[in-house]
Amino acid sequence: MTLQDLQQYLQGLPVPARRVPVLLQSGSRTIPSHPEVVQRLRGSLSPLPNEVGGNGAAVLLLLYPLDGETMVLMTRRSASLRNHPHEISFPGGGVEAGETIPEAALRETFEEVGIDYSAIELLGLLGSGAIRGNGRSFSGVVGHCRSRPVVQLNADEVETVLEVPLSLVYTPDYFCELWYSDTFGWGLFHFFVMAPDLIWGASARMLVDLLVLLE
Repeated sequence: MTLQDLQQYLQGLPVPARRVPVLLQSGSRTIPSHPEVVQRLRGSLSPLPNEVGGNGAAVLLLLYPLDGETMVLMTRRSASLRNHPHEISFPGGGVEAGETIPEAALRETFEEVGIDYSAIELLGLLGSGAIRGNGRSFSGVVGHCRSRPVVQLNADEVETVLEVPLSLVYTPDYFCELWYSDTFGWGLFHFFVMAPDLIWGASARMLVDLLVLLE
């Protein structure tokens, strides 16, 4: 979804959407150093599940340091994909038979952006939920690299990699929450404006959950 798509989307809602106060505390702040970010998340994330199977999806929120910042790796999906083409998301996909959720997140990350499993340390489970509209379940796994990972894109699935600094999305100027009603009822949606891209939907919701833990 582009910014223009968002404007058209909001104009078509049954009731006017309104901006509400952000969950994050307002005002300026300094993002903790990357080692401190990792330490905080170790103590606040849920344990990684070890159950095999399921018909849901797993995504990886991969953090790493770059030029004094903690970055989170996201992708712009290929425009040729059947589901959610050209949208901003975390690497991930369906959990296959015989896999655990963490294994699926690592495999999908390797298949989409070529990051080797051995470079990633998993920190825990951010949470699980369902995608509004189709009800498909998903789980967010958080991991980190000690340095900037080497990526090799799978062009069939990923158009480009986005390196998103947490200090930017941590700023309320880039973030809004919108209440609105549609055929699925009332809902609260989060949007991060990263022009020309827009982070929204399940990806934005997981990013908010991550930032709340760091608060």
